[in-house]
Amino acid sequence: MSAMNDTHQPPVATGAELLANARALVPALAARAATTTAARDVPAETIDDFRRAGLLRLLQPRRFGGRQTSVGTFLQVVEILAEGCASSAWVYGVLVELEWVIACLPERGQIDIWADDPEARTVGSIVPRAVGRPTSGGWRVTGRYSFASGCRHAQWAIIGVLCQDSAGHEDPRYLVVPMREIEIVDDWHAIGMRGTGSFSLNLNDVFVPDHRSVPINDILAGTPPGRLVHPDYPLARAPRYYVVPFVLPAVGFALGRRALALVPPALRTRGRPSSDALHLRLGQAAGLIECGLLIFTARRAESVARIDAGDPIGEADVLRNRRDVTLAFQMVRRGVERLIALNGARTVYDADPLQAISRDLGAIATHVIVNEDAALTPYGRFLMRPS
Repeated sequence: MSAMNDTHQPPVATGAELLANARALVPALAARAATTTAARDVPAETIDDFRRAGLLRLLQPRRFGGRQTSVGTFLQVVEILAEGCASSAWVYGVLVELEWVIACLPERGQIDIWADDPEARTVGSIVPRAVGRPTSGGWRVTGRYSFASGCRHAQWAIIGVLCQDSAGHEDPRYLVVPMREIEIVDDWHAIGMRGTGSFSLNLNDVFVPDHRSVPINDILAGTPPGRLVHPDYPLARAPRYYVVPFVLPAVGFALGRRALALVPPALRTRGRPSSDALHLRLGQAAGLIECGLLIFTARRAESVARIDAGDPIGEADVLRNRRDVTLAFQMVRRGVERLIALNGARTVYDADPLQAISRDLGAIATHVIVNEDAALTPYGRFLMRPS
């Protein structure tokens, strides 16, 4: 396939310009945050804002008209948008991160998705939940998939499937399915991150051709078919879990920064008596949050530099990133909990902004990417291997 026509190319923009565009959207996202939460979904106008600001298609390869920008720009955009609305930033992170997964497919699969509609968006429910029954040229899949954030704004969905071969052996794969063949189940009634529209997906005997699939282990290793389709796309060679810890958790780190910006001025405004005990507790909270942010941003910068340089990335690097982001996230969460204690009973009011931050941070903490058992056990296992 030849390169896409220039009419599909987004206007050229530097990383600094894209970050400035993201910052310019923060007031509008903040103004819509309550509406987004009430609707349990990001409004279409927010998705349109992302598109007009040039923030979508950041990780889409140039061959299909995308920006193919540094992953570092994308990761910073997620964090910036979360300053306005956590749910909107989360959905944005899903839509753009999965451009990378599509770029890992075999060439024919990428053509299916982007050739006729280069602006097609993809969401995902990627934990393998169903078994794909082998049939000529692919698999047939029936199953229900949860947590498909932003699914009402997408044309395609990536699902995790245990794909059987003729002998019954199962190979975990990501399969890409048109949303027109999927039923969206309106079941997203959640304590936090309510505006993400993370509805469930029902698939009923859907056929998926093998060229719209990629082995999960290949993406985890940085060896997917797409690396041959896009020789100048360094992200296709990056092990998935080397990068993923910096995507959606960035929303949680931004929430920690927001909480720290809110509480000290609120305490001063209320005329709360100052004391060494208050100063100690506030200092502890700030230290936890700021140290967590420092770990997160330092690891992110180091990882982005290595990806952009095309450096080899080993298993220890992957495990260390997930370990450090998880521990840093737990630090931020503990810091916010201390701020909530200082804020007192006011946090129970829906109008108190710290309540929404607390709910959203608690919801993010349930995600497997910041689960301590899932992150730290593999690292400990790695350390126990014979040298």
